Amino acid sequence: MHSLGKDAIVHWTAYWQFESKASGPQRPLLDLIIEPVWFEFTDVLADGAKVLDVATGNGPVALSCAQRARANRKRLHIDAVDAAGISPPNQLPYSDGHLPTVKFQGGIWLEELPFQNDEFDGVMSQYGFEYADEQQAVAEVSRVLAPGGRLRLVIHARDGAVWKDIGDRNRRLNAVMADDGAVNLVRTLVQAQQKGDAKLFESKLKHLSSAVKDAEKLAVDAPPDDSAVFYSREFLYVFMNRQQYKISELLQSLEDGWKHAVGTSSRYEQMLQVAKSAEEMSGLCENLKAAGLAIAAVRQICDPANGAQIAWQLDAVKPSSAG
Repeated sequence: MHSLGKDAIVHWTAYWQFESKASGPQRPLLDLIIEPVWFEFTDVLADGAKVLDVATGNGPVALSCAQRARANRKRLHIDAVDAAGISPPNQLPYSDGHLPTVKFQGGIWLEELPFQNDEFDGVMSQYGFEYADEQQAVAEVSRVLAPGGRLRLVIHARDGAVWKDIGDRNRRLNAVMADDGAVNLVRTLVQAQQKGDAKLFESKLKHLSSAVKDAEKLAVDAPPDDSAVFYSREFLYVFMNRQQYKISELLQSLEDGWKHAVGTSSRYEQMLQVAKSAEEMSGLCENLKAAGLAIAAVRQICDPANGAQIAWQLDAVKPSSAG
């Protein structure tokens, strides 16, 4: 069975298709800190190697490896797959004769990889492997990895800096989505107006001033791109200018925004749940060894600015037939 259900994948599909960018200035700073981990992984691959990026999202790892391979004039063939519907380009050709081609495909579950045994010289994943059913994911990764092939995983760390940041963002978002939080309050007010429920409208309107003040407090020292601040500001702005819209269009806009906010909260919850402790990483290592892989290293990836842990890095190899 898959650890994520269809509803969860719907939220991730919406995120990768409409809310996230794989590269460029919008890439999170911590992703850029991790990028040398993937450069090093790419550097030791042989020319012509086949590589699989599982749970690729919008492909930042696959694209980083392709960029590094091109810089080193190395030919790689990279398959990048995800259970969600993803929207990167199908391939990235280069004009200099060296083609580190990336083939993206959505709808591919890590627990059911549609590849041959021993097909890949390298398998990699950043913030994705931990979302899968561990036993099945381990078995599939071991199956498709060729003898002598390398596995590298970057995994969310429980109690790490990213985990704490996500927890804080989720608490903030839940606050504005609560019954009398700015986002849910505006949604309820417009629903009451659309239904002609004057009593409900007036009772909820009394809480609006307090919700606005709470939203203003949240904006003070808010983290970058904070969802709670974004949704509360958007909902309040639309409500204050509601005379400019037809009630049906206004309500549809708010319902769409609410759906996106619910999806954001769902992703936060999943990320908090799948992050691994040191003990859980030890358990993963044991499962990988039981599947025939040899553990090469497990280490913390830390922010060089403050030493805070960002993630776990796990390296393993599939022994060659010669042992």
